[in-house]
Amino acid sequence: MIIGVTGGKGGTGKSFFAINLAVALAKKGAKVVLLDCDPDSPSDHILLGAERKNKKEVSCLIPVFIKEKCAKCGLCVKTCQYNAIFQMPDKIPQLMEPICNGCTACILACPHSAITKGSKIVGWTYESEKYGLKMLSGELKPSEPLSEKIVIETKKRAEEEKADFIVVDTAAGAHCNVVAALDGCEKAYVITEPTPFGMSDLEVIEEVLGKMEIPYETVVNRSDITDNKIENSKLEIPYDRKIIDSYVKGIPLVVYDEEHPVSKMFFKLAEELMK
Repeated sequence: MIIGVTGGKGGTGKSFFAINLAVALAKKGAKVVLLDCDPDSPSDHILLGAERKNKKEVSCLIPVFIKEKCAKCGLCVKTCQYNAIFQMPDKIPQLMEPICNGCTACILACPHSAITKGSKIVGWTYESEKYGLKMLSGELKPSEPLSEKIVIETKKRAEEEKADFIVVDTAAGAHCNVVAALDGCEKAYVITEPTPFGMSDLEVIEEVLGKMEIPYETVVNRSDITDNKIENSKLEIPYDRKIIDSYVKGIPLVVYDEEHPVSKMFFKLAEELMK
């Protein structure tokens, strides 16, 4: 079962929820893989206190211009929707590599076969193991724009694992790499907070999940910091000092204090999912 953990707003506790759910499932005997699909700022390994290893490069296709064949017609420049190619009068086109997303439109458009396929490194994927689960994460190379490419490659590594559950921890927001992370999920938990920003962004991610036809349940973190109430929430997690302590120490709450009321919530949820 592939479970997405997401939310429109940053800082609502998605990673806290994803990590504790994954560890709770593992402690109940399931084989679990946790995916950190926030390549701009991966942090699940820090919160788990786990060392990343088995680093693999992620490459992206880029065009390479063959000077001898180029007729300087400029068709590749007109074709590139990302404006990643520019051309001075009567000169060979030049690629602005950080902007290129490797779509190959310029290669297909060139009538002189003057563009061939090259590649560049856009990031890396890693793996970690701790608390009975495997974690896979991706990290985008600084200055590169293609974070969804890292997400896709991280998910491909997960396909090699014969897991009972894959828990996907998405980035904040509702942009391309969040959609890429949620693609294929059979169920999602939307983590929010009872603040105006949290409630507004909840509506955005709910619309995304609706369009993707992914069933979801809402979890309200820090549920007691305001008097606002969010209807039909699956779980409400109160503001609690022990949760903060476990977070700071890099120990999942379900390990730090198994008898904590919120830990018991995670174990109960794990049991429901395993039925």
